[in-house]
Amino acid sequence: MRVIHHNYKKCIDLLHELYEKTKWEKAITLCRYVKEPTLWACLAIMSISARELNTTEIALAAIDEADKVQYINYVKELPSDAARNAALAMYCKKSHEAENILLQAKLFYRAIKMNIKLFKWERALDIAVHNKTHVDTVLAYRQKYLLQQGKKETLEKFVQLGDKVELNWETIKEKIKKDKEKEGKDSGVAQA
Repeated sequence: MRVIHHNYKKCIDLLHELYEKTKWEKAITLCRYVKEPTLWACLAIMSISARELNTTEIALAAIDEADKVQYINYVKELPSDAARNAALAMYCKKSHEAENILLQAKLFYRAIKMNIKLFKWERALDIAVHNKTHVDTVLAYRQKYLLQQGKKETLEKFVQLGDKVELNWETIKEKIKKDKEKEGKDSGVAQA
């Protein structure tokens, strides 16, 4: 078992003080000096709660959390504050909060896609139908999923709409692209 730095309590108190004063560079310097993984982990938690993603990235890298660093980089690249905040809520396992953020920002495709990724098919379809957008997207992804699983549709809502809605992946991809471009323009970020 490792011996923790004898002034560890003082270091945690100092880190918390730096967090409250948003002195991120000094917090990073403290962690580098002490070289204690648990201190880095505390900094990662504090910085992510403050949405200070550069500090979060440094703290996670210091404790070899490459997959989490990769996710933080993904979050930093998102074109809008709402998308970033929703992604951070998902990171903290708060999917309901993430969905609310996206719906309030009228980022319906992102809310739908989030539910699809969580296999919440009926919720994704409810959002699409309620907002009169991407119904075909949900049906197409559901159809693709069922084909991959070798299963037939059993959800009544999907059976009913399946006969009424034309599924064309080119149309769906174009609609998704337009939604992403609009989000980028609305936030002032150009989309590639």
